[in-house]
Amino acid sequence: MPIHLEIFHPDRIVVGVARGEITLADFGGFVRELAQAGVLHYRKIFDVTAAKSTTVGKDELLAADAQLRVLSRKGPRGPLAVVADRDRGELAQTFKALAADDRPVEVFPSLHEARRWLAKFPVAV
Repeated sequence: MPIHLEIFHPDRIVVGVARGEITLADFGGFVRELAQAGVLHYRKIFDVTAAKSTTVGKDELLAADAQLRVLSRKGPRGPLAVVADRDRGELAQTFKALAADDRPVEVFPSLHEARRWLAKFPVAV
């Protein structure tokens, strides 16, 4: 799978790293993994700096966000920091605009900045 997931339970943080060509199905699988692991309320970093997609656009992001909302009806969603290349961060900014109404979402150019921002949020219980 082009999206690798690491869950750090003691810190209540999830790190997803996308590499290569990413499809909506890949993203859907990633979301399902989060839901099955019961970590949607954790703080999350999603690094897409090494990813590329020719098939995911605004409509696909809307569908993915709708899927996330269905899966997370049982509880809150934790803050999400997206790490994206400055030159290719337009899709990440679109996702931020779509997904930020019920949780904090920000886009960062570096993993360091993303971690610093997430550290401001309390650890989920």
